[in-house]
Amino acid sequence: MGLIIINKLGNMKRIILIIMVTLLSLSSSVWGHIVIPYEDQPLSKINILKTQLDLQGTATISAQPLHLYQKGRVEAELEAEWVTVSVKNSKPSNDDWVGVFSPGKFDSSSCPPKGPEDKELESPYICSAPIKFQYANHSSKNYVKSGEAKLKFLLINMRSDFSFALFSGGFSAPKLVSISDVLSVFANPKAPLYPRLAIGKSWDIMTVTWTSGYNIDEAVPFVEWGLKGETQLRSPAGTLTYDRNSMCGAPARTVGWHHPGFIHTSFLKDLWPNSQYSYRMGHRLVNGSYVWSKSYSFKSSPYPGQDSLQRVIIMGDMGKAERDGSNEYANSQPGSLNTTDQLIKDLKNYDILFHIGDMAYADGYLSEWDQFIAQVSPISSAVPYMVASGNHERDWPNSGSFWDTTDSGGECGVPAETLYYVPADNRAKFWYSADYGMFKFCVADSEHDWRAGSEQYAWIEKCLASADRRKQPWLIFIAHRVLGYSSNYWYGQEGSFSEPEGREDLQKLWQKYKVDIAFFGHVHNYERICPIYQNQCVNDEKSHFSGVVNGTIHVVTGGGGKSLAKFSSLSPVWSVYRDYDWGFVKLTAFNHSSLLFEYKKSRDGEVYDSFTVYREYKDVLACVHDSLAVGISTTVKAVEMSLCGRNGGLLVDDEQGEVNKGFDIEDEEGEMDVCVWGHIVIPYEEQPLSKINILKTQLDFQGTASISAKPLQLYQKGRMEVELEAEWVTVTVKNSKPSNDDWVGVFSPGKFESFQYANYSSKDYVKTGKASLKFLLINMRSDFSFALFSGGYSAPKLVSVSNLLSVFANPKAPLYPRLALGKSWDEMTVTWTSGYNIDEAVPFVEWGLKGETQLRSPAGTLTYDRNSMCGAPARTVGWHHPGFIHTSFLKDLWPNSHYSYRMGHRLVNGSYVWSKSYSFKSSPYPGQDSLQRVIIMGDMGKAERDGSNEYANTQPGSLNTTDQLIRDLKNYDILFHIGDMAYADGYLSEWDQFIAQVSPISSAVPYMIASGNHERDWPNSGSFWDTTDSGGECGVPAETLYYVPADNRAKFWYSADYGMFKFCVADSEHDWRAGSEQYAWIEKCLASADRRKQPWLIFIAHRVLGYSSNYWYGQEGSFSEPEGRDDLQKLWQKYKVDIAFFGHVHNYERICPIYQNQCVNDEKSHFSGVVNGTIHVVTGGGGKSLAKFSSLSPVWSVYRDYDWGFVKLTAFNHSSLLFEYKKSRDGEVYDSFTVYREYKDVLACVHDSCEPTTLAN
Repeated sequence: MGLIIINKLGNMKRIILIIMVTLLSLSSSVWGHIVIPYEDQPLSKINILKTQLDLQGTATISAQPLHLYQKGRVEAELEAEWVTVSVKNSKPSNDDWVGVFSPGKFDSSSCPPKGPEDKELESPYICSAPIKFQYANHSSKNYVKSGEAKLKFLLINMRSDFSFALFSGGFSAPKLVSISDVLSVFANPKAPLYPRLAIGKSWDIMTVTWTSGYNIDEAVPFVEWGLKGETQLRSPAGTLTYDRNSMCGAPARTVGWHHPGFIHTSFLKDLWPNSQYSYRMGHRLVNGSYVWSKSYSFKSSPYPGQDSLQRVIIMGDMGKAERDGSNEYANSQPGSLNTTDQLIKDLKNYDILFHIGDMAYADGYLSEWDQFIAQVSPISSAVPYMVASGNHERDWPNSGSFWDTTDSGGECGVPAETLYYVPADNRAKFWYSADYGMFKFCVADSEHDWRAGSEQYAWIEKCLASADRRKQPWLIFIAHRVLGYSSNYWYGQEGSFSEPEGREDLQKLWQKYKVDIAFFGHVHNYERICPIYQNQCVNDEKSHFSGVVNGTIHVVTGGGGKSLAKFSSLSPVWSVYRDYDWGFVKLTAFNHSSLLFEYKKSRDGEVYDSFTVYREYKDVLACVHDSLAVGISTTVKAVEMSLCGRNGGLLVDDEQGEVNKGFDIEDEEGEMDVCVWGHIVIPYEEQPLSKINILKTQLDFQGTASISAKPLQLYQKGRMEVELEAEWVTVTVKNSKPSNDDWVGVFSPGKFESFQYANYSSKDYVKTGKASLKFLLINMRSDFSFALFSGGYSAPKLVSVSNLLSVFANPKAPLYPRLALGKSWDEMTVTWTSGYNIDEAVPFVEWGLKGETQLRSPAGTLTYDRNSMCGAPARTVGWHHPGFIHTSFLKDLWPNSHYSYRMGHRLVNGSYVWSKSYSFKSSPYPGQDSLQRVIIMGDMGKAERDGSNEYANTQPGSLNTTDQLIRDLKNYDILFHIGDMAYADGYLSEWDQFIAQVSPISSAVPYMIASGNHERDWPNSGSFWDTTDSGGECGVPAETLYYVPADNRAKFWYSADYGMFKFCVADSEHDWRAGSEQYAWIEKCLASADRRKQPWLIFIAHRVLGYSSNYWYGQEGSFSEPEGRDDLQKLWQKYKVDIAFFGHVHNYERICPIYQNQCVNDEKSHFSGVVNGTIHVVTGGGGKSLAKFSSLSPVWSVYRDYDWGFVKLTAFNHSSLLFEYKKSRDGEVYDSFTVYREYKDVLACVHDSCEPTTLAN
């Protein structure tokens, strides 16, 4: 393997030490493929420290031009220049070679200081390797005869001057024969160059990293940027560098050392999605003048989940190569330029690139990083160039790398971690996640421990778990080394077909979180593996995959340019396609369901391997082997109906309209046949539209029956377009064969969602055959028609159809704003619906303090399609297109201030479409002592103001609640609707109706929501409860139509800070029990409350995880959801939660302050002193048909009300809170209490609330 020469080695101890290091690296190389880098690195062949002086008067070397820049050329354009070098030598030899040095002075003055142990050693003449070299005969075949040669070198700006040196004696015993003059440097050797784009820690941040010669005491770095053609902004840049002492060993800190210049990174924030930006790097010098780079441009990232064309390149192990033919000896990256040039040619056809390790192969010769950065600059300046850490970036003995090899040449990760930005929390731990539209990337660091129990393993699980698969259906895992599968030659020899311990632990995570594709480099070839789990292919398909994600496809794409690696003679059954050539992979996501995979060769850019994936949301949610977390949903199953009482197992309460079904619970010890789940509702029994057997409709057109509607145009002249969100329409029916079963349905779009009986407002219809009905229509982004049916709902016959009604003046207009708190107190989000997709118009919000300058903030756009639904009726008869849902983030708000806003769309023709103007009051600063008022209610639903859907109207209190809250708008600041919102139950037009109904509220105050069973639950979809309550929606409409500040809206738990309140909003449709992901989050949320600033700590969930004396809970004997409070009460007590609110049960009930089923306070109307128990409140009487109480009245039940209503909390200050329960019918208070509590009372220890390590215990 050879020794590493570090200066004159005259001392035996140093030789022995170096031999030991070399042997150590070999002993750890039991996986024979680990390469000692100096075998490959061309510059490592030169024994520069052994150079002898042999200057000959008859040998000369010179270079032209002396000035690398030309008059008339823009300084900013000069990143590289060709130079001709002339050699004359009276003693020519084929071993003669020419080295290029920068800085131009390369004598012993560049040697590092000697250590005490080196004092006796003779100093070398040269201590720096050349930045590149060519043989003297490289382009002059007759050099040995003539002694003359002309060589061409392509030089890049390396922040210094240059010189050329002629050497004889080859590389092993070089003799310096002649030195050129120092070449004048570029016009400005310090100029800002080589921008590297990378996405930031959020989707709307782009980072620009570049290199210059300016330290911060010489100039201030920044980026000037903005939307193309608009006002340009300036963002500051941070500056880093590293020195020789930052390197871990030779050659990086000896002959390979080269100063990197200064590395600047600027963060361009609050970008508009999918928009074209221009930018240039600048430096403001101390004298006030400016130095500029040339101008560049990029397209910003799409909004996470945005449905648009998104294209990704993934490749590894590329290296760099010299376009001038330098370093041709042992050129180990022969495919590098092919790959680079192909990617430059194809720049307009992809959006982001991942280079997954082994980038420059500098291996300690640091000038190679400059060469690499310059080579890829045309790519990295135009699209995000995301990188991963490989062995040739990171590995070095005793440096913390997982692999104890010398592959990095002493760099130990420093250059890669400094020269390139990645959105890691700690770049020394090079793992990070990246969101790009419909993609979620989890980029691991194979040079640090990834095994179970390690820090990185925990992070990988967190990253995979954070993917919102509704918005990000394509989940991609990336690492450098093959932690999956490869039939490479050396892996075949080892028998592992992977890195040792590579996939043992990780495959559990890939399977659990249903990773689509895992990409690896390190092996210098291309190979695709079947969808696989535990060494077994789980799918026989080769070119098209559809359905559930039952295994992860593995891909090795390490053929970026490095010398190729042979395959094993064994061809495992899981290896689908192998290619011994250079190339890269391209992923194209067309939408949330369709993905194209292509492997392209670098030589021609043609596709040599490909497959497609078609996958619907229900396929991602579906349970497969080892992918489902253990919960009640995995153990509940239907049992024989005889177990559950009357009516064949259905428990029907005619007065409450509830249809109940029994289940049995199976545990590890056996089965317990009980009917504890009696309250689970089959939605189609209740949803009015579900009564219509529309698929059985027969045509029965009668010439004597007619139906018509007026006005044909729903808008009137002189009325502002923005005001038209709803309009009344009169429908006239004439029928020669009238019946009481005749009904009129409304359809939108008009070419085949509410309905009325034909006799609804015409009592004599059966006698006269004539009826006049009135419908209130809202803007649903399309036209309308009306149809007359006979035969009732069970066997409808289509009798007559009206003509199409002209639509609203603008059916695509922005409507129905929904305010919500952002992830910080000073952020408000505005979500709204329109008919404009992003290819038609750019959405934004114009907003500002009332009466002051208005700002504009971009909006992200989401939607969903029929394939996003999990089942019927949502994906069949209930399907209705939701339009496009836009969300804008209004940031850096002033506390407690009044803002105005309106939604806008800039059309492609440059014109604008506006909503009407609205206003809101921003949140108080956390802990601010001011009047703060909160509404909390659940289970409201929607109702039709025109009387439509009157058959089995199951939300009779909905309009009362809505109207009361609208009347009282000035008297509260924020509202929480804690689940079961629209009761659409798969009839998706109902969501439009609900959103329109609450719009006067949601447009004025933050309308915060929680997930309920009627939003989320569906069998085999990942919900905790395996019921059909959502009608096939499985959470998609609620999670898309409403914003909440959750890390992942598919996991609908979040915290919200509002002044003196801290809200922890749980998701009762996902597992909340101890050991679950949500339980850990709930504890984290409760623990995060600063009770000095936020004395009022509120817990919220939809289902009753606390206490309720409702009828069905009384029957079950639990007075709660099964296992509801068992674990959570420990947290409520530990963190002294003031009040826990629940919905689900359609009534109102207040429980005493309670812990472990015992009231801890006998007070009823006023509470003071320490928090020794949590008050529980059921407030599910928003509007849905009411639920009876149990005949049992537990001692902990303080107040019960069988009526519709809501709760209002008023915090007067940090000590005083008022609780009020108001009825929807009149807005009067029917139950109330006050709390007076000082800070010492919150701090005081009570039973089970103090840490066991405190003296108080």
